[in-house]
Amino acid sequence: MRRGTAAVAKVTITISNVSWRGGRPRYQPGPKHRKLGLKGQDLKRPDGTWMSAEEAAAWVEAQLRPRIAEVKAAKAAGKRAPRRKAPGAYTVEDLFEDLWKSPKFTAGEPVPGRPKRRVLSAATIRDYRAKAAALARFDPELYGSDVAALSKPILVGLHERLWHDTGHHMANAILKTLSVALSYGVRKELGGLKHHPGLRLGIEQPDARVRVGTIGEMTAMIRAADAIGLTMVGHAIMLGLMTGQRQTERLALMDAGHEKGWRRFRQSKTAAIVEVPETPQLTARLAAAATERRVLGVKHANVVVDPKTGGPFTQSTYNKQYRQVRTAAVAGVKGADGAWIVEPCPTLADFQDRDLRDTAVTWLARAGCTVPEIRSITGHDPRTIYSILKHYLAIDREQASAAIGKLVLYLESEGAAL
Repeated sequence: MRRGTAAVAKVTITISNVSWRGGRPRYQPGPKHRKLGLKGQDLKRPDGTWMSAEEAAAWVEAQLRPRIAEVKAAKAAGKRAPRRKAPGAYTVEDLFEDLWKSPKFTAGEPVPGRPKRRVLSAATIRDYRAKAAALARFDPELYGSDVAALSKPILVGLHERLWHDTGHHMANAILKTLSVALSYGVRKELGGLKHHPGLRLGIEQPDARVRVGTIGEMTAMIRAADAIGLTMVGHAIMLGLMTGQRQTERLALMDAGHEKGWRRFRQSKTAAIVEVPETPQLTARLAAAATERRVLGVKHANVVVDPKTGGPFTQSTYNKQYRQVRTAAVAGVKGADGAWIVEPCPTLADFQDRDLRDTAVTWLARAGCTVPEIRSITGHDPRTIYSILKHYLAIDREQASAAIGKLVLYLESEGAAL
């Protein structure tokens, strides 16, 4: 009788879109799934251990296939598929919802005898919420996943994808917002968070954006505003150039008159006083704005108002009208006779309303103002002023020439013979 060896058959189980590495299953979406916005994920049990082959196959049938059908149906209807929350998990979405309820995001009821809580500004809160919403749209799976599952590699990968799809500035802004939420979660140990996974990611910071308008560009913007009937935007631009105030501050300014060559403004919300030296250009625009308010029958004391409502501008309405003015300035404006009222100024295509503040700082410096003098008008932190000026004034030939001229006069006055 002949002895032999029994062959043991090797059984290979193949599960669609699931890869195995050392017994660890992971869902890997193919091109079609990625087009639907589906993201890869490790397949683990609720206790954190890895699923078996049978459990992974069951997950595909019970969760993945219904999710694909849900996403396809939403796309066919022109809607966005609802986010799916990990069962029983404390998700990134939950973390943000708790952050919005935290003291910095809501004043709460004042406590008698105690100082009022410091709360972030409305604009800052809106920005944080906008960045969180952008994250939810970009990666709904991550937004609905367990916050405790976040790791440094996951966040680095998220930043790389955001940078590729949305740009460097937006990628950093979204990661910063997520980091704020994670810091709060760690302090409160929300969802079992004990360590911040977003620390020391080595994220590269983009160069500071400093865009300074030329006198010709700003003249074109203001003339374009007047030419297309959006004079209130022209007034707001002049306020930005002459006061260096932020957009939200300019839209809230009330004219409080003038005294000994100084223009006085009052913030409509905070009642803070802003004083700047009077200039002929600003005086003319303020007079024109006052006349327009009287013609419109406006009772609000704001320097600039929305002509359609007679009330203060909302940021969205103002920004829309600002973009219309910029478009007109870039293309140029012709009169009825075909002659240019405002000649085209293509370089304005990238000029944003917030650039008025940097322009004001730079113009003041070029006019010979010191950093403390600039700060007294614009309210900038000195470090911010230096950051703005180093981009433009360090290589400004007029400034360099004036500086050397002063050095020559100083040496002559001292009788130096070097």
